[in-house]
Amino acid sequence: MSIKARLSFWSMMFVVAFLLGACQTTQTNTAKWWEVPGTNPEGGQQAQSPNFDPVAVPRNGTEIPLWDPSQPTLQLPNAEEKAQEWLTKHDVRKGVSAARVGLLVPLSGRAEKIGNEILNAAQLALFDFAGPNYELLPYDTKSTEAGAMQAASYAIADGVSIIIGPLLSGSTRAIAPLLQAANVNALAFTNDGTAAGDHVFVLGVRPQEEVKRIINYAAQQGSQRFALLAPADEYGIRVRAAFERTLRESGLQQSKVVQYLGSDDLAALIRQMADYDQRRAELIRQKNALKGKSDSLSRRALERLDVLQTIGDVDFDALLVAAGGESLQEIAANLPYYDIDPKKVRMLGTSLWNAPWVGSEPALLGGWFASTSPNNRTDFVKQYQDVYGKPPHVLATLAYDAIAISAVLSNDDGNADYSFETLTDSAGFLGRNGIFRLLNDGTTEHGLSVLQVLPKSFREISPAPKTFDPVIN
Repeated sequence: MSIKARLSFWSMMFVVAFLLGACQTTQTNTAKWWEVPGTNPEGGQQAQSPNFDPVAVPRNGTEIPLWDPSQPTLQLPNAEEKAQEWLTKHDVRKGVSAARVGLLVPLSGRAEKIGNEILNAAQLALFDFAGPNYELLPYDTKSTEAGAMQAASYAIADGVSIIIGPLLSGSTRAIAPLLQAANVNALAFTNDGTAAGDHVFVLGVRPQEEVKRIINYAAQQGSQRFALLAPADEYGIRVRAAFERTLRESGLQQSKVVQYLGSDDLAALIRQMADYDQRRAELIRQKNALKGKSDSLSRRALERLDVLQTIGDVDFDALLVAAGGESLQEIAANLPYYDIDPKKVRMLGTSLWNAPWVGSEPALLGGWFASTSPNNRTDFVKQYQDVYGKPPHVLATLAYDAIAISAVLSNDDGNADYSFETLTDSAGFLGRNGIFRLLNDGTTEHGLSVLQVLPKSFREISPAPKTFDPVIN
């Protein structure tokens, strides 16, 4: 946060404190929401300054009720001067200058396991990149939106210059008003682009990026007519919008779009997508027409038809299956059953295909999907496993990159530039997932690769770009 921004934020705090204090008729010991933890403004005594570790112990966070940014405030002519005077008098850090970074992660609750892996990765980045005057302060969001708001309030009150996290889109939306009021930027881990906005950047790889990458690559290899099979949930809706937009922008043909509500209707929908009944009926018609003939040519033609399920091809030459887990397994089983031949139809996917068992499904073997390059993560995975004895969660890489950014943008004197202009540098950053850059709308663009499904592994057939510079032929 810039000095000017901090003064503006604390000016508001000072004014509200002044107004509330004037209206108060009795003295209480209840901590007020505008107080900085560890100080006692009313008594005028400076608290003992704690010893700030590079990674602070997360506070229980009961001393500051949630700040409501909608509360009306009154701007006094000398508010900034008074606020600076108050900050100087009650500086719990005794004038030490440091880049303070808040890490909002679920260290308790249903997402506790992921949160602790994110914290592990953050500490690896801290020791790899941080200077002597860099402080990382974790705050527990308790796996809830209310917990994320509480954690963000503490982080802002502690004077952080940037926030890394939170984990989920709901929590990201919940803290957005606090970030806007305090003029603090956040790098959130979600991949939901709708959570991006003023002071909020979403770091996750959005499905829209994967869809665009895989369709454009398939088109370069000759595919022209595309179909989509995706769930009818929020993820599927985003995939469908990106699918239709990419085809429209690239001048490609859209064949069919099928979205399913659950596994119960998958077989029927795939049967319908494949035009199976019509193609089966045509096969039976031709076989019946040949059965009454005794010439050798007709007999050979009948023999060829006897080994077929249907006759004729489907009306698409590429099928994007935006699914994973059990749904993808069921889809893979039904595709050949209803005669969608992977030898004639290119099977495409998203990063949901990135699972060890995918290569054991014959219908998916040889298929392509877009993802971050596994080659870029190799060193990080090894480093994490060497330290913590287990492989990292996929989001741990995002955490490492986010902390690395915050450390690189600070200097040894404790000064840091986390401004919007610096964060959105068009050249981007090189992280453990490859290149990425923060965009003006709060989303993140990643350099993605295309992987091919092999029986026991994946092969990178189109490497991720190494720069965001336009390709010049």
